[in-house]
Parts: sequence; structure tokens; C-alpha cells
Amino acid sequence: MESNQAIDKYLNVGCGHKYHSSWTNLDMVPDSDEVTYANLVKGIPFPENYFDVVYHSQVLEHIPRDKAASFLKECCRVLKPGAIIRVVVPDLENIVDEYKKCLLENLNNPSVLSEANYEWIMLEMLDQMVRNKSGGDFVTYLKRPEVPNESYVIGRAGYVADSVRKKFLKPKSEQIRDNIKKVLSSRAMMKRGLLYVWNKIIPQSRAKKVGKFRLGGEVHMWMYDRYSLSKLLRECGFGDISIKTAFQSEIPNWERYELDVKDNKILDPTSLFMEAKKIIV
Repeated sequence: MESNQAIDKYLNVGCGHKYHSSWTNLDMVPDSDEVTYANLVKGIPFPENYFDVVYHSQVLEHIPRDKAASFLKECCRVLKPGAIIRVVVPDLENIVDEYKKCLLENLNNPSVLSEANYEWIMLEMLDQMVRNKSGGDFVTYLKRPEVPNESYVIGRAGYVADSVRKKFLKPKSEQIRDNIKKVLSSRAMMKRGLLYVWNKIIPQSRAKKVGKFRLGGEVHMWMYDRYSLSKLLRECGFGDISIKTAFQSEIPNWERYELDVKDNKILDPTSLFMEAKKIIV
């Protein structure tokens, strides 16, 4: 691959808040004019063998397990032969190891800090799978006036935890002003804001509200480790599979895009970073 093709041939799928103007950025709920709307349930709206790179971060775990292979096969379809896919997901192995460490510490030598760490790792492992409202207990924890293990939490959850803490420690007037600016930042966000108001005004049954939320894309539908993710990639037409760090990649000029690292800080520090290449048939 030649780096001078990168501007037109790099695809960021389900980008959320992580995008770069040199990439084609797709999301089902765009929050910027840099992002193009695409209903990813219906596939990726580009021809075969088109892109040099496909990247998605914190996307695959939101797709039902029985739909994950078809999604990755779509990623494979739009890639050129030999081109790179980079997948970033929460690392189940890392979370389980940390859970066992916190469990043993509380069984053998409990303290205020160890109990707080245990509470957090349980949220990290389960909350986004079981929550019935946006943010779940994850955000409730971060909104506490005092978080005794704040450095531990931010060390694990990275940018998300840090930004939530800073947001909710602001005066209420600043929070309201920030929310208004966010809603008005683009037509897509205006549509999202109006939808939020509409849902608040129109009464809904709890079953309907919870069902709508659970199917809305925020919850985790599955979790992956280095074995299961590499196996799934192989089954979907990829080879040359390797584990990377947030800083490492075979994507040319990776560091300039700041998709996994911002200001030298890892956005999702405990994630699994994996790359593979479309098999040349």
C-alpha cells in the first residue's frame, strides 16, 4: 500500500467520536459533519476491493454474536486483497485477569481502595451488557463527588472516564451550556436532540423504553479475547493476524491520525488491538 492513497482509501466504520478528516468516517448516528450516515445493518455502502484500510474501534462488541461474521465479511469485501483491517474491542482476557486480582485482594486483604477497585471492575465487566439506561451504573459511579480510586478508574477506562469526570465536576450552568452546544453542533445532532425531547414528552411503557434502549446499539452483545477474535477474523477471510498496541500499526502514518491515542494518551487503554490482512485468493 502507498501512503499517498490513504486520504481516499481509509475507512473508519462506526466511528462515534473518533474520526479523522483524511478518512471516510461512517456512523449510524453522526455527531459531526466529518461523519457520513450509513445504516451499517444493511452493509457497508462501497464496492468490493475499494479500501486500503478498514478500522473500527469499540464496534464489534455491539453487534449480536450471530451477526458478527457477516459484519466482518462486509469489511473484508470492501478491502483490497492484502489490505489491512484493524479491530479494537474491550479485552475480555484483561478484564477477567483484573477481576480475579481484585477478588483475591478483597478476600485476603480488603481495604477501602480494594473494595472500590472491585466495584469498578465488576462494572467494567458487566454494566454495558446489562444496563437498561444510557450510561448505566458506569456513569453513575463516575458522577460521584468523591471517587477514592479515581486514578485506577481513569487508568483503566482512559479518555472516557476522564472526560465524564471532568464534565460532571463542572458547575451545572457549564454542563447545560455544553449540552446545548453539542446539540447545535450539526444537523445530525439537532435531529438526535429533537428525538431525545420527543421521547421525553411522549409517555412510553417501561418494556417499550427498555426494549428500545437495548436495541439501540449502546449495550455490549458479546465480548472477545485474543483467541476468539483471531479465530473469527480467520473465518471471515483474513490472515496474517497480529496483536498490536495503541501505538503500533502497519497502517502507514498511523500516529498522525490519533484514533487510538490522543495527546500521547491511550483512549481505550485496556482494549485488545488486533490487525489482519485480507487473504489474496
